[in-house]
Amino acid sequence: MTTKSLTRRELLTGTGKLVVGTAVVAGVSAGMNIFSNAEGSVPQQLPWPYEKLEPEEVGKIAYDGWYKAFCSYGVASGILTSLQKKIGEPYTQLPVEGLRLGEGGLVGWGTLCGSLLGATVAVGFIAPYDVGKQIMNEMLQWYSDTELPIYKPSNPKATVAVQTTSNSPLCHLSVGKWTKAASKSLGSPERKDRCARVTADVAMKTVMLLNDWKDGKFRSDRKLPSALYGITAQHNCNECHTHEIPEAIKQ
Repeated sequence: MTTKSLTRRELLTGTGKLVVGTAVVAGVSAGMNIFSNAEGSVPQQLPWPYEKLEPEEVGKIAYDGWYKAFCSYGVASGILTSLQKKIGEPYTQLPVEGLRLGEGGLVGWGTLCGSLLGATVAVGFIAPYDVGKQIMNEMLQWYSDTELPIYKPSNPKATVAVQTTSNSPLCHLSVGKWTKAASKSLGSPERKDRCARVTADVAMKTVMLLNDWKDGKFRSDRKLPSALYGITAQHNCNECHTHEIPEAIKQ
């Protein structure tokens, strides 16, 4: 047997490979742990645990959250940060800031109201898939049919005296009808506070439905629009689109 002495360069190179290799293994291991079911990590399996929340407390967090990062974040923070405090993991592993892009109907495009997007994401973590679909179907109809805002903050940022019914879950219709009825601009303090209050309303109503589900009281036989029309849709397309509305191909 022959013995070879390592030069300083060879020793450092070998050590470097060892360090890099160890770091890679550690990184892969850490990444795998994120998706494992071990204690202290985010589990793969949904739904996550849920405990009933106080709607008024959630509403206040959501209202304040709107002024931090707008509607989608506001609803998600109202529900999910409350569960972070009440339950802890896995909710503490979830960065709610990821919902910020839902603002203004998705970065200002005026599509689905961001508050409903925040609610959808929260419900998706909490409720079984089929139950979540029913809850959000109820939420979309409630949002469309209800005179909003209802929520009255203890320390409002502006006076909001007008309520409107959107007849739609779309941001541009919801906001547009309110600004017209209130004679306020999009950038006015009143419009901003109106949307903050609607954010609180959506967060509170979502929690009410989740609480009913937790108590075994939630029931819904409302059909999804796609089941009624044979195509993904909302109920009042004709309000804006009098022609060229896509129709489902007959099966």
